[in-house]
Amino acid sequence: MKHQRIRERKRESGIALVLLLVVLILAGAFAFYRSASIGTGRAEQEARMVAALGRAKEALIARAVTDANRPGSLPCPDLITNSSGLSNIPGDGKADMFTMTQCPSYVGWLPWVTLDLPELTDDTGTRLWYALAPELRDDDSAQPINSDRTLSLSLDGVADIAAVIIAPRAAIGSQTRPSSNMADYLDGQNGNGDDRSYVSGPQGPAFNDMVVAITRQELMAAVEKRVAGEVKTCLEQHAASAANTEHTYPWPAPLSNNTFRGIAGSLFGQIPATQPGSGLDSLLQKSTSALAAAKTALAGASTANDQMAALLVISDATIYARALYDRLYGVASTLAVVAGSAQTAFGKLDTDINNAAANNRISATERTNLRTDAIAVKSNLNALQAALVDSGIDPFPEEVLAQNTLLQQRITTATNAPTAVNFTALRNQATVLSDLFGRSATPNPDITTALTNALNAAAATVTAAASAATPPTDAARVNAAISAAQSLVNADNSLRATIAASRVNLHASEISVRADQLSGLLSAVVANPGTTTATALAVGFRDLQSAATTLTTASSPVATARATVLNALSNARSAAQAANDFTLIQSTASAAIASANALATAIAGNGDNVARESLAVAATQYLAAQATFNAVPVPPTTQAAMVPFARAVQDPAADIAYWAAITASNATSIATLARKSPSASSENSNSAYYAADQVVSGISGSGGAQALLQAYIDAPTSSSKQAAATAALNTTLAQTGTLLNNANALDSGLDSGSAEAMPTVWYGSACAFLQPASGSSSWWTANNWANTTFYQISDRVRAPASPGTLTVNGSGAYRVVAVSAARVIGTQNRGTRTTANFLEGINADTSRDGDAKNPVTVFANAPVSGTFNDRLGY
Repeated sequence: MKHQRIRERKRESGIALVLLLVVLILAGAFAFYRSASIGTGRAEQEARMVAALGRAKEALIARAVTDANRPGSLPCPDLITNSSGLSNIPGDGKADMFTMTQCPSYVGWLPWVTLDLPELTDDTGTRLWYALAPELRDDDSAQPINSDRTLSLSLDGVADIAAVIIAPRAAIGSQTRPSSNMADYLDGQNGNGDDRSYVSGPQGPAFNDMVVAITRQELMAAVEKRVAGEVKTCLEQHAASAANTEHTYPWPAPLSNNTFRGIAGSLFGQIPATQPGSGLDSLLQKSTSALAAAKTALAGASTANDQMAALLVISDATIYARALYDRLYGVASTLAVVAGSAQTAFGKLDTDINNAAANNRISATERTNLRTDAIAVKSNLNALQAALVDSGIDPFPEEVLAQNTLLQQRITTATNAPTAVNFTALRNQATVLSDLFGRSATPNPDITTALTNALNAAAATVTAAASAATPPTDAARVNAAISAAQSLVNADNSLRATIAASRVNLHASEISVRADQLSGLLSAVVANPGTTTATALAVGFRDLQSAATTLTTASSPVATARATVLNALSNARSAAQAANDFTLIQSTASAAIASANALATAIAGNGDNVARESLAVAATQYLAAQATFNAVPVPPTTQAAMVPFARAVQDPAADIAYWAAITASNATSIATLARKSPSASSENSNSAYYAADQVVSGISGSGGAQALLQAYIDAPTSSSKQAAATAALNTTLAQTGTLLNNANALDSGLDSGSAEAMPTVWYGSACAFLQPASGSSSWWTANNWANTTFYQISDRVRAPASPGTLTVNGSGAYRVVAVSAARVIGTQNRGTRTTANFLEGINADTSRDGDAKNPVTVFANAPVSGTFNDRLGY
């Protein structure tokens, strides 16, 4: 029994040991499983946190890129604003509202609602924090926000950080949550206040923040891509627009100038503020014609869908016209100010010379002062001449019309009451015209003949009217004076008609650029004579033939040159098409190119802008007299000896003041008809701009004609919607009629010839950012993106059937490539205007320097690095 019990106890002990072993194994397995599960869960939580940080970063960059007002700007954090009335309280995920022009705090919770995100949290369920560089706040006071903006935020001592996103993770030390105190969430230096300096480590018991940065380079690279893309889209829409009947891209503003002046023939450069062209009057008439056609189409549309199509055409035409009127206002206002300053300066010089020479001697002090003044006013003269050349505005025809109208009134008065007083008034008015014509000059032979006839008629009227004013009154003298005056009216009208007929509808560059291209094509034939090069030359001749054929003018020098060039082109094209006699090809091509250049020269020197030509003559006389006056030895023999030199300066100075006064008056009138007086703050309700704005406002919006017509199209059986749409369309037609009247009034007050720098007016809604109305701005203008944005065109004309010649990374056939230059790299110096100081790699090829009339056609695109940061749109 005893042994049996011992064996039983041993067996029980063994079982217990086995059970204990099983328990230990299970316990170990459980511990291992539990530990593994905890590790896996933590890894998943950290992965989700990292993803949340990445998502927040992407959202902030996307928000900066797509901001409509300030690309590159960032929202305020969510921390301070506490206004239930404004539905904005701390912790609601909405960005704080500005306090004056600043964020209440530049560090706080991530504004996830503002960013259209879910509430993003870290591995403990705590919301993410966020800090931004104050320079990127979404407020006007932060502008300009662009690639060159320096940022004050730093991370780990590295500057130029746009923003940091922070996962606070578990509370450590004395941190107490929930709280609005950043130190209860952010560790160490990160939580010591809004000091714009942050760190990412080292991790340890006293620091567990996880920090993700958005660098300035990361942010701006994305923004620059948007800028390049928008410019490219705008350029394509502009060239493709049906309203742009020539389907041309604007000439770029090459690096050879720093005034954003588009240069004919340039293929690479910055976005141009101005373009050479046939004149503002030509643009205005083209716009008015398009508006009239659109109005006729809307009035004749018989179905709602046809009405909608016509309404959209009116809308587009009016938006373009409104921009044109605003640009006309800007040009005329500038001209009025410049001319007014010149009038004042030269008028004062004229008066000062009179005062100094009143006693027929000029003292040493007076001589010194007059010399100084005569030099100083040259800047006013230069500015006035440049403004007339750039704008193409010619105030002379309007001045003739205004004085002729007064003359006709004097004739009527003298006819009805043939008194000495009335004939004296008639004589005085004829004297005004005689003075105007006597100061006028032009190299154009047709206008010179008409001008001479008018001057002779004015002189005859002065004599006849003076005779008629001499008592006793004589019927024969009265009739002779009235007849002479009427002949003067006719001569004045003939002069204005001759000037109008002498205008040329093409700028000289339309010929000269093609002639330059032909020279290149001819060089290719000489270097490699064959069918291919000859065919290309023939195509070039055809293009120039087409341009020369569209040229219209009654100016005899230009008409003669045009006939010569068309004959030469016909011969040259025939030889090139035959491609069998390369000696003949070279001779006829050379003759055609020479005649084309002669035509361009004739257009440029046509002399149809009488005010500009007359001012140029006065300027030449003034500069010569001023130089002589300035060089007279000191002291002169006598004080009286200085008088003739001063008087020689005075005469052309008076002429310059005269033309400046006429120009200022005409420019002020143009500005007022276009939009408002140069000095006015409110709009002129009778202006073309105001009328266009009324049309645009009446068409757009939820209650506009377009929306009401669409509502009827969607519910064609609704009589109320039909009535509302009909009423709205009738209003649009009436408003467009008013617009046409105002546009015609503007046209009647505007005379212009070829302009070297007309304001660029863009077609299409995609280009709206490039042309905000005067007195306002856009994200483009307010943030100076024009300084670092470039584009290249493969050809000026956008031919849908012909692909472009531009390539990116060796592929593609693009018509346009836009490039946004980022911040300077290495030794780049934007003060020196070469491509290498803006762009990198092949993008900075030296062929793109200067006027860039024959740049390479290849571009490169690559990730942002320390040696390349160009962003392309193509």
